Amino acid sequence: MTLYRFISNNILFKFDPEFIHDCMQVILSNKFAPYLTSLYSTSNKHISKTYIMRKELNSPLALAAGFDKNCAILKALDKLGFGYIVGGTVTINPRPGNLKPRITRYVHNNSMVNSLGFPNLGVEKIIENLSKYDLKTPLIMSISGDSISDITELYKLLSDYCFGFEINISSPNTEKLKYFHDYNNFENLIKSLNEIKSKPYMIKLPRFGISNLDQKSKVIYEKYFQILSDNNVDGLVLSNTFPVEDSILKVGQGGLSGKPLYQNTKHLISFANQFFKNNLDIVASGGISTSDEVRELLKEGASGVQLWTSLIYEGPGLIKRINKELL
Repeated sequence: MTLYRFISNNILFKFDPEFIHDCMQVILSNKFAPYLTSLYSTSNKHISKTYIMRKELNSPLALAAGFDKNCAILKALDKLGFGYIVGGTVTINPRPGNLKPRITRYVHNNSMVNSLGFPNLGVEKIIENLSKYDLKTPLIMSISGDSISDITELYKLLSDYCFGFEINISSPNTEKLKYFHDYNNFENLIKSLNEIKSKPYMIKLPRFGISNLDQKSKVIYEKYFQILSDNNVDGLVLSNTFPVEDSILKVGQGGLSGKPLYQNTKHLISFANQFFKNNLDIVASGGISTSDEVRELLKEGASGVQLWTSLIYEGPGLIKRINKELL
């Protein structure tokens, strides 16, 4: 057991998960935080290059959306050795998110359930934060909204601050996103983005299971995939959290993340690559925590992977360790 895991199990995990995350945000927003995180940085000799949306990256590992919703700690995260960081998810106006408690841990299997619902300070404040940085790590912005016009407006406002976008229409904790699960609405969103396109973008799709793909799920995914293919979208993220019920959460349900999702993520990547035949960048997200899993996903056709929950359980040293082991 690592020192971080010992401290987590015996101290940190005794407290409310969102309280601990908020405390960490305060610490990592301090001007001295980059010196702290640089202790876990990955040196150049451990770099494993890859390309996503035509951008050369120093690692296939990325930080998933939701870890730094307000882009308040990017300077500290910049030191950890990610190939890229996803900031957000950002909405046009500030949102408080769902009622608390809205995060619970399942320590026995390295997973979590959250019902956050896009709490963020809104695009105006987040642009203010972004304008302070000169990052070495490429940045992708995760954006979402209740309408096509919300998302296209965010795309235009944030284009100067990132190399690309992740369009999040997949959160199970945001009811209005179901509008985009309709195939016609989904395609209209993509067509509207293509009309103003100045930076590449990926679509993050919902997750319909946590085990093997059944035939019903395959048919649903294929319809989304065909729309992506027909409209020349640059990338695809598979996938978001899986909706589950949990009475601990105030709203009674949330999105499961972490270890139980890995096999489903692997099946999704394999299935998507059979469809796209390496003609689209596919990013794996969900349940990833080891270098062996990263290798498996890259072999199945992923261009890269995103981490979130595994950082909570394994700590910041996880990125350096996986980067070294990937050589």
